[in-house]
Formats: sequence, structure tokens, C-alpha cells
Amino acid sequence: MMMRNLGGRWGYVAKALHWSAAALIITMLGLGLAMVHDGLGSGAKFETYQLHKEIGFFVLAVMLVRGLWRMANSSPAFPAAMRPWERQLARAFHLGFYILIAAMIASGWLMVSASPLPFPTHLPGGFIVPNLTGPNALLEARSKLIHEVLSKLLIAAIGVHIAAALKHHFVDKDRVLLRMLPFYHDDNRA
Repeated sequence: MMMRNLGGRWGYVAKALHWSAAALIITMLGLGLAMVHDGLGSGAKFETYQLHKEIGFFVLAVMLVRGLWRMANSSPAFPAAMRPWERQLARAFHLGFYILIAAMIASGWLMVSASPLPFPTHLPGGFIVPNLTGPNALLEARSKLIHEVLSKLLIAAIGVHIAAALKHHFVDKDRVLLRMLPFYHDDNRA
């Protein structure tokens, strides 16, 4: 079992962090869409908001661990057939992805902190997440708008990410997609 990234392959830790973050983020987006549309009763809506906030802090934790792991492990080499501009675009896109996720978390935390309804965010173990600020209706409205815009950008970015992975697999016929799949193991390094 290869724990660390090596050559042209992602290690199991990087894969686990990638897929954990993906599952949490997609869950967050689904909850976010569900809670802003009518159809939930007030009790269900409150519970959905609380779960959304809680999972948001799990996303933060996974992304922090993922960032530290990525700094400690070099990323696998790009396939030799990738052109230099494609490599630069891939690096920029992934950096943008991390920035977008961080901005989503920050805007959500700020929105919750500035809310005139000071419902705390409880995490397992009895930990209560501190607010970044006190109630402020204008700050809440602005951070809510930013959070909504960022959510749409994140959904678009996920679509582009998936499309790029499928392009690598079906058009370029390289192993970029395969090498990130959880149980894929191949001695080829492309």
C-alpha cells in the first residue's frame, strides 16, 4: 500500500483526502440548495442549516490536512504528453479551487457570525465554534451574497474538474483520472 505520492501516482492518503473533501463538498452544496428552497418545514430547515454549518467545518479540517499533506508530498508528475500551457492551466485551476473552497468557508462562517440569530455551531465532542464577529445585518447580507455567488462558481468549477478528468480519460487516453481513483494501482507512471 503506497501511502505517499510517488512518481506519477497519488498515494492512498492523498486519494482519501481528495475523495473525502469531494464527498463533503458535494453534500454541503446539496444541503445548501435544499435549505434555501421552500419545501422544508421550519424544524427540518433549522436542522439542515445546523448540519450544513457542521459539515462546513469538517470541510475546513479536511482541506487544512490536505494542504499540509500536499506541501509534505510532491504532486505526481504530469503526463509527458501534456503541453506546457495545459500544465500551467491545471496548476492554476487547482489553486483556484482551493481558494474558492476557502472563500466559501470564510464567507459562510462570517455570515453565521454576523447573523442576528446567534445560533452556535456545535461540533462533536461538545466543541462550539466561536463567532468571528457580533451581529451585523449589513455584514450578514453581504457575506450571504458572496456565499451564494461562490457556491455557483464552485458548482461550475466542479463541473469543469469532472469534464477535464473525463477528457484526460476518453480523449487523451492517459492515466490522470485513473491514478486518482481509490483502488486503482498501476506500475505505469503516466
